[in-house]
Amino acid sequence: MIPFKYYDIHTHTQSHSDESLSVLNVHQNFEIVDNNGLYSIGLHPWYLQNAKVDFELLEGNAGKKQVLAIGECGLDKICKTDWELQLFYFRRQIQLANLFSKPLIIHCVRAFEEVIEVLNKEKVEVPVVFHGYNKNKILAQRLLSKGYYLSFGAAILKQNASVREVIKKMPQDRLFGETDNSGNSIVDIYRCLAEIRKTELETIILQLQNNFKSVFEQ
Repeated sequence: MIPFKYYDIHTHTQSHSDESLSVLNVHQNFEIVDNNGLYSIGLHPWYLQNAKVDFELLEGNAGKKQVLAIGECGLDKICKTDWELQLFYFRRQIQLANLFSKPLIIHCVRAFEEVIEVLNKEKVEVPVVFHGYNKNKILAQRLLSKGYYLSFGAAILKQNASVREVIKKMPQDRLFGETDNSGNSIVDIYRCLAEIRKTELETIILQLQNNFKSVFEQ
């Protein structure tokens, strides 16, 4: 794979650039996966209305080489989706990720204990990335101690002190950047990461290149 300067591991906007690589997240219509992009595909806990059919499509497309990860998937305590349904399809997607040896992109809202418990019970065997991390360093340390990765997006541009403290202290080989659906540039995210860690932008670029290769190019 051609090396890029910037890696956006989680976005909902298809974009093309000579300098950046974007992993487009898809939560339904998985048949759109083609040779023109790179994808993460999964059943989001907000959108499980047609979960049985959607999961069959997910299974049928998860093995494609353009699919770099399964997700975003996980648990969300503030959405209206039935909790048992969320748990059922989260478990199935962990199993699917293990089957295809593809990393998991995790969506988690007020359910970190439950997500960790399910990951443990299902014996996750692949890299786990918590996307859009915006919590405190105590939780971050717990996730990092389990070997998980943290990806940071637009929240770090808002002078969030607790998130910035996480970024300052965390191991650099567990770090990712993303734009999600924020509309921000991945370059801005990288520059902010460099500023928070008090290092050169080039240092962040090289480290996240290595992190991407380690997790997504197995």
